[in-house]
Amino acid sequence: MFLNTGAASNRPFKPAWWCPGAHIQTIAGALFRADPNVPLRQERLKTPDGDFIVLDWLEGRERTPLVVILHGLGGSANVTYVHTLLEKIQARGWQAVAVNARGSTEPNLLPETNHGGQTKDLDWTIRTILERKKADKIYLVGFSIGGNQSLKWLGEQGAGAPVEKAVVVSVPYNLETTVRNLDKGFNQKVYTSRMLKALKPRSLDKATRFPGSLDAKKVAEAKTFEVYDREATARLNGYKDEIDYWGQSSSENFLDKIRRPTLLIHAANDPLLPERDLPLEEIKSNPGYLELLLTRDGGHLGFVSGKCPFRLDDWLEQTILDFFTTAAPNHS
Repeated sequence: MFLNTGAASNRPFKPAWWCPGAHIQTIAGALFRADPNVPLRQERLKTPDGDFIVLDWLEGRERTPLVVILHGLGGSANVTYVHTLLEKIQARGWQAVAVNARGSTEPNLLPETNHGGQTKDLDWTIRTILERKKADKIYLVGFSIGGNQSLKWLGEQGAGAPVEKAVVVSVPYNLETTVRNLDKGFNQKVYTSRMLKALKPRSLDKATRFPGSLDAKKVAEAKTFEVYDREATARLNGYKDEIDYWGQSSSENFLDKIRRPTLLIHAANDPLLPERDLPLEEIKSNPGYLELLLTRDGGHLGFVSGKCPFRLDDWLEQTILDFFTTAAPNHS
């Protein structure tokens, strides 16, 4: 079903009156959400290729649903939007694991980095969890670039995806279009500069530890994602160039192959990928499995509602979890 009004939620999104517009929603979402103190157990797992990832476990009762959460680019699972979702999962008595992508908590061991098309770690992590944990069902949640990875993986797996349902939020479905939007005007001055400030030290560390892997000077001088993806992301992860990376990694190319019920939450005024750039035809071409909840406002990972700052409503978290508990269409 294709939705463009927010009707997928029992509680349609109403932006806070004091938080108007795309940029304020985006920035306020990071500033004004209180970060809950959720008890987590951290585990370091060695990957099959000799690297490692770090998992943040929220313990719950056995035989309850288990939610796997993927964070956005440049950070880790230690962010407020992940913690607020974990808090709501805990309130339901469920289990969860927030996956810290390789290199996001400390320098990883190989040149490879986290990027928009990185799905092998997700696949291996979920299959490892299935072997070890007693869960009623496995659900998947991806935020921003983690949502792009989730959709790409779901498309790669098709009917064999070992999860029951998925929800993705503020996904950059087309990485090239997203980069073009990020690399101009206010977006470049605020969002791109902030993310590159977090990403560059990781790549420059690779240049030191793996001589010849990239040109440190070009990476250090990069002021746009186009240059950064060309000089760092593509080179460290085996792509020919940034165009090759964007083309192979954009989740819009995998939407028609998804065979698990998936809710796509997106704001029409998302500054990274506004409504005009959404892959609406691709989404509509897979109505049995893809459901778009397109709100008028919300920015990028914002969705700020509530009467005053620091006392926000939990619209986003409850919408995610409610989707998991509603009956899925019968595809037999």
